[in-house]
Amino acid sequence: MFAPGFIILAGCGGIFVFNSTAPPTAPTSVAQYRAYGDSITAGALLSDSTTQAYPVLVAEFEKVTFANNALGADQACDVPKRQIFPNADSPTLATHPWYTLLIGTNDIGAKGAGAYESVYKLCHQAAISWLAVPVEYKILANGSGVTTTGPGTLDTSNNWNAWATQGLGSSVSFTITTMRTGPIYVWPRIDDNIAATYTYSLDGVVLGTGTMQTTPSISTENGTTNSLGFLRLPAVAAGTHVVTFTQTNVGAIGMSIVGIGTPIGPTTNKLPTVLVGTIPYQLSGSTSACANTDIPCLDYIQDIKADVNLFAADGLNVRLFDTRQYMFGTAAEMIDAVHPNVLGQLELSHSVEASW
Repeated sequence: MFAPGFIILAGCGGIFVFNSTAPPTAPTSVAQYRAYGDSITAGALLSDSTTQAYPVLVAEFEKVTFANNALGADQACDVPKRQIFPNADSPTLATHPWYTLLIGTNDIGAKGAGAYESVYKLCHQAAISWLAVPVEYKILANGSGVTTTGPGTLDTSNNWNAWATQGLGSSVSFTITTMRTGPIYVWPRIDDNIAATYTYSLDGVVLGTGTMQTTPSISTENGTTNSLGFLRLPAVAAGTHVVTFTQTNVGAIGMSIVGIGTPIGPTTNKLPTVLVGTIPYQLSGSTSACANTDIPCLDYIQDIKADVNLFAADGLNVRLFDTRQYMFGTAAEMIDAVHPNVLGQLELSHSVEASW
């Protein structure tokens, strides 16, 4: 059944559905539903992406305001840098928005499966966790519960609001309270051009080391060389804890930490919901990365499912929407090798609705 406002046209190419009464895009800070991703989510090559892209169709069916923040050609590490933080998207318990994240097609096309998957997963996990954890469950560098030693500064560029240390031995500490045993999340910055290193400790006990640089480098096709990273400290006992990060490299350019958080917060209010999509099918016989062998896409889908399962097990409202159960990449559904047409976008909206 189609929601009111849809015009249904039948032709030799199949059934095409156009939304004639799509709600206007709302500012990110107030939109009930916010979509992130690449050109597929943005509705590239459609005759009217403002009425035909799948986020519009979902918003119409659910009767919610929406913001489509997706950008063409983006990869996973582009999402925090170019989409989430520039839009100042910081979910709260009061708003508990709905999100969709469909990203990875360009990571596969530009980098392939293999070594780069670790970088993809890092940024994928960072984006999911940032959107799924409300601000009330976070201790951020520009908020309370933070102490510092040695030289440092608050980096407010791109709305990061990250504490950047500026000397060997300089540190930043975050105090957080958890209600039961569970993980603590960390959101450090990662940067191809900064070789800073650091240790991280829990209640004075060093747990490991970190670095601002990734291997391989971030280096997206859209020119992103720095983004949001992710670190998970598992099975931390209930109580108040101090997580400290200490610069271990010499020099005035050190690590940069946005904040920490936990899925185990002090209240039982409704959390944000993050629906994470699988890599859509690509047009068979084309020159796209997964057209003739689906192995690279299946490798990334395995990563996506593992990330969803991780955060769901931690208690967050993170669920999978499987595009491949609804959109099959046939000639009737595609504009080109990777971009769905109106019918394909409708089918993507069905995959979201199945998990809403």
